[in-house]
Amino acid sequence: MADLEKRLRILEGIVNGLRSKNRTTQRLSFIATAGLTSTAWDGDAYSTTAKTLIDLSVVFGLPAGIKAIYARLIARDSGSAGSSTLFLALWPNNDTAVFSAIHCRPSGLPNDYWMDVNGICPCDENGDVWYEISASGAGTLDAYIRIWGYWI
Repeated sequence: MADLEKRLRILEGIVNGLRSKNRTTQRLSFIATAGLTSTAWDGDAYSTTAKTLIDLSVVFGLPAGIKAIYARLIARDSGSAGSSTLFLALWPNNDTAVFSAIHCRPSGLPNDYWMDVNGICPCDENGDVWYEISASGAGTLDAYIRIWGYWI
């Protein structure tokens, strides 16, 4: 009987937590146009780049402090046919122990063949994300990032 009472108290705590007025509700906002893009991410050529911050409010005009983005990554590399390590990736932070949230890999495809992927990337505490690129050479990976929605 004590076990049943303990379970009941736990469930009551959960229900009360869900009813709490202090609970924050996240809301998804879709982009009404053809997705947000940036002049920095509209097919520009990139080389291999370590994790680098993208300030989403500056680069894409999104509100500061957002929780996550729904994005499309599009990439191609002029040396993709002969490589297995090419990618464009978005990360929620600069932690090396965290896997990428969205990962576009043109590796093994014909040279300059476009690869695309959609996904959700959580943001850091400031509402920003990190990108990383592995390219076959200097300025060989062309990259697009389009943002279709975000959580506030």
